[in-house]
Amino acid sequence: MAQRSIDTLATQKHLIDLSTHSEGDMGLTDDFELQMIFDDILLVEYVDENETGEIQRNGIFVPTNAITKAWRKARVVLIGPKTVYTKVGDVVIFPSNLGVTVQNLDVNGRKVKKGIFLNEDRLFGICKLKDDSTEDNS
Repeated sequence: MAQRSIDTLATQKHLIDLSTHSEGDMGLTDDFELQMIFDDILLVEYVDENETGEIQRNGIFVPTNAITKAWRKARVVLIGPKTVYTKVGDVVIFPSNLGVTVQNLDVNGRKVKKGIFLNEDRLFGICKLKDDSTEDNS
């Protein structure tokens, strides 16, 4: 992963600042769907939240308004051409207080119910499910 914080980087033409929140459907309406994004931007869909908006931590659901600066987990839906470490389908972790949130966004024939646009430098890492069948028996 990147060794620097996006907050300390000098402004560059290709650096898109996604550090503020917005809620909504991006105004694309039912007539359009998102097909691609630019730079090192990722569109991810939350995987740690249930239908009522609660985040799961160790089997316990916590309301999202109680965790304003916690980490989140989401599956990568779409990536920009300048992403280096992530690919579509990866599950990533990131701070929940950064990025641009979206709801009910059509992306290449798929509906993203609740997600967020992030710069790749905002990620903490990429996750995978533990495989319980490969325990070390030595």
